[in-house]
Amino acid sequence: MTRPLHIGLLGAMPEEIGSDLSHLNQLSSSVHGDLTLHQGVWGEGVRLTLAWSGWGKVCAARAATRLLAASPDLDLLLFTGVAGAAEGSLQQWDVVLADAVMQHDMNASPLFPRFTMPPLKRDRLQPDPAWLDWAKRSLAAAQAAGELEGFGAVRPGLIATGDQFIGDAAVLQELKAALPDLQAVEMEGGAVAQVAEQEEVPWLVLRVISDGADEAAAQSFTDFVKVYEQQAWSLIEALLKRLSTR
Repeated sequence: MTRPLHIGLLGAMPEEIGSDLSHLNQLSSSVHGDLTLHQGVWGEGVRLTLAWSGWGKVCAARAATRLLAASPDLDLLLFTGVAGAAEGSLQQWDVVLADAVMQHDMNASPLFPRFTMPPLKRDRLQPDPAWLDWAKRSLAAAQAAGELEGFGAVRPGLIATGDQFIGDAAVLQELKAALPDLQAVEMEGGAVAQVAEQEEVPWLVLRVISDGADEAAAQSFTDFVKVYEQQAWSLIEALLKRLSTR
């Protein structure tokens, strides 16, 4: 008999997953300092372990490490939430599924080239191709079925992570000059991906655009997350309900 899939789910804030856990059955939790891991069962037996990590790379890496340690049979680690647009054609509510992540504040030069992660000797991490293809197909199917009402276009692309809320067009322009294919910027996904990569666990990073990473970003972000909390779970559920199509 095939065991149920076990998915790890992380977001920096409750607003990025939804703080209502009533959609999970057999709910339990474990407390690790100021981090709480919630375990439950969704739908027809999908096991979920989820947490709100807190902002930034250290918090995200710590939460990912705790979650992985508590879930040795994890099949996939998904980090989701909001991000700033680094590409001018992206609008609020558009969705970016990372086909690569990197850390825009990683710089060990001259020992390593800028952006290169010394332990991995790479500047970008790519998710497992099979999981990435499944996520692309699942989101496309959900859109076609009208399940993502209110969300915008879905596209794959490069997401960059750093310990900085980018709300300055000049900072963004410098990053774009170094990374012309950059789609979105945020503060956690690349750290989670690195932990998962080093622990040899498949991962995905899924982001919804909240702001333009410009001078209006702080207010746009603040206003957006108040609304997004009501929609966040529908995006996650669109993936969970299609796990059988992997």
